[in-house]
Amino acid sequence: MKTPSFKPSGIARAVLLASTLGAASAAHAVDLNLVLLANEQDEEYDAAQVFENYVESRTGGEVNVNIFVGPQLCGSANECFEAMQAGIVDLFTATAGGVAGIYPPIQGMDIPYTFPDDRTAMGMLSDPELTDYLRGEILESTGGGIRLMTMTQTGGWRNFANAEHEIRSPADVEGLRFRTIESEIQQRLVREMGGSPTPLPWLEVYTGLQTGVVDGTKNSISDITNMNFQEVLKYITLDGHAYMASMWLMGNQKFESLSAEQQRVVADAAALMGVVQFGMQPRKELEAYAAWRESGGELYTPTEEEMEQFRSYAAPIRDWYLENYGEQGQEFLSELEAARDRAAERVAADRASALQ
Repeated sequence: MKTPSFKPSGIARAVLLASTLGAASAAHAVDLNLVLLANEQDEEYDAAQVFENYVESRTGGEVNVNIFVGPQLCGSANECFEAMQAGIVDLFTATAGGVAGIYPPIQGMDIPYTFPDDRTAMGMLSDPELTDYLRGEILESTGGGIRLMTMTQTGGWRNFANAEHEIRSPADVEGLRFRTIESEIQQRLVREMGGSPTPLPWLEVYTGLQTGVVDGTKNSISDITNMNFQEVLKYITLDGHAYMASMWLMGNQKFESLSAEQQRVVADAAALMGVVQFGMQPRKELEAYAAWRESGGELYTPTEEEMEQFRSYAAPIRDWYLENYGEQGQEFLSELEAARDRAAERVAADRASALQ
């Protein structure tokens, strides 16, 4: 498999900053530069702090963790992956859309309605077999340069939110302009339902909603209120068409340079990050839903019959994905769907036991 190439970017400033930081912490045997492009209100920051404390305390200070919030060492997923390959960034978190830059088939995670519910989704992303499979695929696709450490979630469920009218069925999407990212899968869902997908940079979405460039967006409730979109949006339909998977990745050369004991501590700390993010998101949603209601926003939960209408749009998008990603896409979906079956079986067994 061909190793992806990355376009040159502003890495020079990152080299200077990282080298200055390294000199300042020369007393430590190893420095790990951890980057997240979100802000300090995001659950990724909570997870990073837990990682920092765990690694530094369990190694007795032999490993020092430097947390960089925002675009200090890199400004986009591709730029951060390039910096990882260059040894400037050691740990970085990205969604499936970001990881697609180094392993394109992972976009299959964004096929609508792939994740059925919270417990099953958490079980899928923490499934050891799926994690092992993806770790091998990402290592191969990056020429051994980038290692998947753990999978979790960031932001929860994507739903349809708009300023025009309540959406009770896919037919209600017709004619609405929804902000999307530059993802064909996300754009196809809106287009198939009769809407107009409109890619906009994240920091331009509020203005786009305010000026009518777009009528709505496909985001989680916490993303919406973190950016104060409730000021310009009125309706959310809780269709849960996507679950925002998050992956923590590490430069493999740095990981292999650690001692066996340090590797164990870092791996355990990464797993703990995943647990933190799974737990923090539902907690943060409490304030988010409160802010939404205080703004006068309305929520609609589709009936099971209406959800069947929404889910019917997944099949053609799944077919498109398989046509475009061929055998590699089929293999990935087989692994993902097998993980879903295992997770659903575990949830069903646990639920049955709890209800005895």
